Amino acid sequence: MAVGLTLYDVLGVTPDATTEDATSVLASSPLLVRKAYKLKALETHPDKLEPTATERQRRAAEGKFRNVCDAFEVLSDPIKRKAYDERITRATINLKMWDGERERRNQERETWARQLREQSEARIKARQDWYDSLQKAKEEKARHEAMVEQFYQELRDRNPEWEIRRQEVLKRKALLREKTKSSK
Repeated sequence: MAVGLTLYDVLGVTPDATTEDATSVLASSPLLVRKAYKLKALETHPDKLEPTATERQRRAAEGKFRNVCDAFEVLSDPIKRKAYDERITRATINLKMWDGERERRNQERETWARQLREQSEARIKARQDWYDSLQKAKEEKARHEAMVEQFYQELRDRNPEWEIRRQEVLKRKALLREKTKSSK
């Protein structure tokens, strides 16, 4: 990731561009800072605007021209240029460090989110399993009750006196309940 717009970008030169005059350099060499400044100054000078330009356009042109002048001032002076290059280098190193930190944090967040999602899915599955087991227990209970009722019905069919005894027992229980209710 780039640091942003640098002074080299403002003038359109590479960081290895020299500050020497254009007559002493071959055409294949990197663009010179002084030559780039002259071209950009002519290109961005506010006086080049049409007379009908708005105030906003004039301020924008002045800002661009000021940036070109500032870039030339720093890049033409070897001491200022060295200090600027050091700042750019430190900014690039810091940016790489911050990118690494950001990447690490993103990975931690993704891991945390994945673990949270897995825990949530496990809870949902456990709850569903519990509901399924509860439903199976209810079905099993109903099946057992039906089986017991069928067994008793077969016994009653074979021995009708058991049904008579059962009816008598139910009547006695009902009478006892009535007596306990009335005595209270």
